[in-house]
Amino acid sequence: MDLLNIIKLHHDDFSKTELKVYEYVINHPETIETYTISKIADVSGTSTSAVLRFCQVLGFKGYKDFRFEMVKYLHENIKEQDSGDLWNQYINEYIKMINQFQNIDRDLIEQLIVDLKQNKKIYLFGIHYSSLPCRQLKAGLQDLGIMTFAGYDYMESAHLVNTVNEDDVIIFFSVSGAKNNFKRFLTPLINNLPSKSYLITMNPNSQLVELFNNVITIPGYTLTNQSVIDCEAFFLVFVEILLNLLHHHA
Repeated sequence: MDLLNIIKLHHDDFSKTELKVYEYVINHPETIETYTISKIADVSGTSTSAVLRFCQVLGFKGYKDFRFEMVKYLHENIKEQDSGDLWNQYINEYIKMINQFQNIDRDLIEQLIVDLKQNKKIYLFGIHYSSLPCRQLKAGLQDLGIMTFAGYDYMESAHLVNTVNEDDVIIFFSVSGAKNNFKRFLTPLINNLPSKSYLITMNPNSQLVELFNNVITIPGYTLTNQSVIDCEAFFLVFVEILLNLLHHHA
């Protein structure tokens, strides 16, 4: 019996939280090859301990052993696709996502541009892969003469949190929009975010939506779930468009 069927047989053995890990693994087994236990916890909306328990219910000592068997299963059972067809498939998917940028709320983008131009203290946060658009936005704003504070890891972000005031602007990048990362270093702000707080995510059902006054949803979440890595390209395209709009803003 192959690994996916073994996992399905254990369905009734998982707790409510572990079932979230189950659902993610069953639907996106290909991501296990490149995702860490922390990343699996993030995208499944759980915790590393829940992922570990999930693995142990299956009889593995830990995530490392489970991942080894999953990678072995993937390499043995997934048929190789023609590289040309696969290339065209991905190109078409990316084109679809880019076209969906037209659905982003223009009024909200205009509001963000005004806040970036008028406020002296701007905070940018993005952890792991989400640090890429965060770094890009910081560099671009600096080139436009707008200085910012940025946190790209837990330690740096935790220190910055203590300097945030109600009149400041916060932009938080998160592909998954999971609460886990946010709670690790922005706990003091959970119930006290500035009114000019912006969540930029790909997840339209993000757990963080209720915390932020402004939410910008970037297309590409479905494609990200099918990819072995987070599709940061869409975040980067968004940042480039935002910077150009900011430059031309009256």
